[in-house]
Amino acid sequence: MRKKGGHFWLDAVACFLIPAYTLLFAGSRGWFGTNFSVIAVMGADHYRGFIYWGLLVGGYLAVMLVRLAGRLSCPPARPGVLVLTTLAVLNLGYALVIPYLPAYFPQYAALHVLLAALACVLLMTALLVVLLTLRRQDRDRWRGPLRLWLGIVAGSVLLFLIPQIVSTALEVFFAISVTLLVRKVWLLME
Repeated sequence: MRKKGGHFWLDAVACFLIPAYTLLFAGSRGWFGTNFSVIAVMGADHYRGFIYWGLLVGGYLAVMLVRLAGRLSCPPARPGVLVLTTLAVLNLGYALVIPYLPAYFPQYAALHVLLAALACVLLMTALLVVLLTLRRQDRDRWRGPLRLWLGIVAGSVLLFLIPQIVSTALEVFFAISVTLLVRKVWLLME
């Protein structure tokens, strides 16, 4: 039985803090013409805000995926999720500390983009392993979250194809939707 208020922090971070901070960081700039990496290099405060955002979202997803992995009944899936999550967090961490300055450091800018994209792919792969493992136990219960996972992938591809860049719109959509999906999976596991 779940303790009353046992999910206060989970709900506060996933449903309020991450969406609010993500939207505040995105601001009202053209969401299809810029992205978080460009916003980050507009000033020292913006860069700090970018680091805080990455730590908040990346930290939440890392903690939750590790917790989800610990609850999987299929032993081979646990280390797979842990390795994918660790690699995702490392890629995200490196992407956060490598400033995106293509005019001055084009190779580092390309590396920044590659690491950030790889972090997202690895996080989504870890979440897919969790969902497929859980689906083996109860197809009906995990059909909805698996469809949501597919929707996030499809929405991300669409938001990439519209401007043909990694845009603020894509980053906002991805960060908030993945956070909420991870929360939903955690709550359904109880």
